[in-house]
Amino acid sequence: MDSPIFYLQWHITHACNLRCRHCYQAEYQSHMPRGTLFRALDAFDELLEGRGVQGQINLTGGEPLLHPDFFDLAGEIRRRGYRPGVLTNGTLIDRQTAARLAALEPVFVQVSLDGTREIHDAIRGPGAFRQALDGIDRLKEQGVRVLVSFTAQKSNCASFPALARVCREHRVDKLWWDRVVTETPEQMRALAVSTAQFRRLVAVTNRRRRAARRRGEQPMVSNGRALQFCPSVDEPSYRCSAGKNLLVLLADGSLMPCRRLPFIIGDLDKGGLREQLEASPLMRELAQPLVPAGCAGCRLLLRCGGGARCVTYARTGRLDLRDVNCFRR
Repeated sequence: MDSPIFYLQWHITHACNLRCRHCYQAEYQSHMPRGTLFRALDAFDELLEGRGVQGQINLTGGEPLLHPDFFDLAGEIRRRGYRPGVLTNGTLIDRQTAARLAALEPVFVQVSLDGTREIHDAIRGPGAFRQALDGIDRLKEQGVRVLVSFTAQKSNCASFPALARVCREHRVDKLWWDRVVTETPEQMRALAVSTAQFRRLVAVTNRRRRAARRRGEQPMVSNGRALQFCPSVDEPSYRCSAGKNLLVLLADGSLMPCRRLPFIIGDLDKGGLREQLEASPLMRELAQPLVPAGCAGCRLLLRCGGGARCVTYARTGRLDLRDVNCFRR
């Protein structure tokens, strides 16, 4: 295992108050039932037994704050010694909700922002940007650690520097970005960033990190999820964790190696998590070191592992090719 932490990305509900144009959900109604929530938490405890690793549980959806049992579950997660993370669109965080989230300390809340107001609202719906910023402000008033995630697309990548300024003004702790992944190759062709856009985003982020260091500040912006085959300023590279130290659990009980890889590898109702993961041929394949065509001999292969498999699969339908945005030849 590459990491001392095993991550559970838990989609406790598919309900959502927004309809983002790049969303890969098929329906927007179902919650995981209350009894199943706590049974799933027991199953995750069992999965970690004897592994010698810590667990990290990130609650998401849909919009996780729409689940009627969200705070009961989050409180139980905290009581069991896990640090809860909350991945949200940020639009439902009023002062009372922010205070309840702060009571889960240590907790972090990740809010999705996809550009400045006009761009974000075009992607996620009118008023979503202002509501999300208000949510961030309420969280910061309570001392909660706030991350902002930016999904890079053709239409929004040029707005990243402006968004970084907004995040700094609102005291965001970390702004990171990743590339869009959609359900169909047609959507990917319409939305995915080009390699030139990808390189510019990396360069912009690195410049901002260097500038922050010169000011004696801890950099807010991060290339951590993008720096796989790219020159790094001062961050370790991210490697695909599907099949190694990541499991996704959907609201209907389905298990996936990653939410951005469209494969079901098990079901909560069909046995123990450990047994299902060990029995999955796909999980075994993903766990093996990969040398994609075109990567042999590259000095960065051990660092990047071939790049982001989910992005490449969404574009090509294959898991054995190097990252589609790799610019190293």
